[in-house]
Parts: sequence; C-alpha cells; structure tokens
Amino acid sequence: IRISAEYGSSNVTVASHTDDTLNTFPLSRVPAFKTDEGLLFDTMAIATLVGNSELRGCSEFERASITQWMNVAELELYPSACQILYPVWGLMPNNKGAINKARENLNGFMASLNKYLESRTYLVGESVTLADLTLALYFRDLYNLILEEKDRNEHGNVTRWFNTIINQDEVTRVIGNTSLCTKAAQFDAKLFAQNNPKQKKEPAPKKEAAPKQQPKKEEP
Repeated sequence: IRISAEYGSSNVTVASHTDDTLNTFPLSRVPAFKTDEGLLFDTMAIATLVGNSELRGCSEFERASITQWMNVAELELYPSACQILYPVWGLMPNNKGAINKARENLNGFMASLNKYLESRTYLVGESVTLADLTLALYFRDLYNLILEEKDRNEHGNVTRWFNTIINQDEVTRVIGNTSLCTKAAQFDAKLFAQNNPKQKKEPAPKKEAAPKQQPKKEEP
C-alpha cells in the first residue's frame, strides 16, 4: 500500500487502530483504509486506489491483465512461498514432503514465468504496474532467504525482472534494499520450539475409590 502511495504521490497516514475503529469496517480487520468517499479493507483494493493510473493500467485489457497477475501471485506463488518459508521462520514444523512439493510447484511456476519474461521487462505493458509490485513482493523473501545463485541463474529472466522491480526508487524508499541469498536458510528446531512451546499436561485428577460393599448377612 505504501509503495503504491509512493507512485501515486498519495498522502497516506498510518495510524494505530482500536476495536471501535475496526468495527466501523465490514469485516473488522486490518488493513483498514478510510477516505472521504468511503471505507476499504483489502490490501489490493487499497493499493489500487492510492496508486497512479499507470499502476492500475491504461486500458481495459491492461487492467484485466494486472488483476490476472495479482490473482496468480495470491493463489499460486503465495501458498508455495509459505510452505517453504514458514519452517525457516519457526512457524511450521519441518514437513519435508510438503516443503519438497512446494519447491516443485515454485520451480514450475518460475519456469513458466521465465519463459513469459523472455521478451518483456514488465509483466504488463511498458512500465511498472501493480502486477509487478505484487508478484515481486511475494518473491522478496524467497530471493532473500531461499533462492541461491544457481536457482537465480536457472531462472535468469525472472531474476532480471525481480531486480528491476525491487530496486525501483519508490520501492526502496519503503522497504529498503533487498539482499540476495548466498546460502539457503534451513529449519531451526530451537526457533520452532520457542514459537511453539509445549503445553504442560495437567495431571489427571485421581479417581476416588468406590466404597467397599459390606458382605450381606446370611439369613438364619
């Protein structure tokens, strides 16, 4: 949102929120954006509003293409990135099967994107759009923590495009410089244990012994 605002020269003020503030929005969640025209509560929608016309696309086809790539970033790249990165951050267990499957999906996605970008500088049109910003930001932690030099070289067109977008002045003013991975980060068992402390099991309450039944007296 803040990067889009840089492109649109929009005056966006970031403020803390309260439950009372959030309750004025339909889903009571952040990000929540208030304008004179109304309320918005979705990252993509807010970024679209505060950016300039070039970010949004200059024709109906460009706008549709931008929406297409933003959906692809959200639905195809983001899930794989989470499966790979969350174990590194100690947020998920080290499920090697799930991680390998995510890496397989990521490699397939990057191979297709690499072919698409062979003759293109940007995803849509001849300038930076929300399509580029959305996809590049989802790629950022992968390039920073996971994708080593051999991976970057294997998908050279994607890496060229990523470096072009992530080093735009409007981007670096908000998120700073992005360093590229030298050695892929690994699962940290200690960090995972810190983030997911085991709950102590309460001892089960002792069952009270049933009172012994007195033997019946035999009738004479």
